[in-house]
Amino acid sequence: MFHKLFIFSFIALIFTAQSSFGEMVLSSDSILEGKIIKESACRNKGGRDISPQLTLSGIPEGTKSISIIMDDPDAIKPAKKIWVHWNVFNISVSGGDYSLSAGEKPNGLIAKGHSGTGYKGMCPPDGKHTYRIAVYAQKVDVNAKKSGKYTLEKFEKKFGDSIIEKIIITGDFK
Repeated sequence: MFHKLFIFSFIALIFTAQSSFGEMVLSSDSILEGKIIKESACRNKGGRDISPQLTLSGIPEGTKSISIIMDDPDAIKPAKKIWVHWNVFNISVSGGDYSLSAGEKPNGLIAKGHSGTGYKGMCPPDGKHTYRIAVYAQKVDVNAKKSGKYTLEKFEKKFGDSIIEKIIITGDFK
């Protein structure tokens, strides 16, 4: 029994990200053994375009809102750009925790990615890709455009002054 508990605890630890400079912790039941579940993929890959479940704890004091970005840097080879799957900005939070069920629409500004508005699942054309899901704690709401298509790098360059803390979790899909 102890052995099984230890293995489970170790696996859970692997798929929980912790910020390198703060106390935020991000986890997802939609990422199992380093892989994003099929439900979150596009329909062409057998998925249902259901956004991943996210749990965020340790939100820093002074946070007015959070933003979520999911992108695919491995898309540079086939698409010639980092592919944006999900842009949600200015999600109101209060307290130290935030949870989003799989498929739930966040209460913020839902912007466009490269496949349209809202969450669009993974659909890699050339094998395994590693997807990044970043959550940003912000001291002020950002003036993001609904036309969006913000990669992590683009968001940080444009709105870096508003960011209190950032955390990233990754998962593979092919």
